[in-house]
Amino acid sequence: MWSALSRVVNKIQASLPCRFAGGYGGGCPGVNLPWSKGMHSPIRFTIFYAILGILGFGAPWLVVRHQMLRDVTLPEPVSEDEAEAVVDENENKK
Repeated sequence: MWSALSRVVNKIQASLPCRFAGGYGGGCPGVNLPWSKGMHSPIRFTIFYAILGILGFGAPWLVVRHQMLRDVTLPEPVSEDEAEAVVDENENKK
């Protein structure tokens, strides 16, 4: 019984790669990618992958760093007299 079952399993395992591989027989990395135009060189693929990976994973840290280093101090509060003087100046200009 186990030999019959193992034969069936082996047939299924042998047919799956042929069925779902999409005709990709290996070779150069990145050949089966949708943007594979011009990516047939392994060196070029590696360089582009590294650049895009660094940008993709590094951008959130750069954004957080920028936000943390920003100067967010509030200006000094304005007294009521100074605020009225500014309002009066603006009204006089009109």
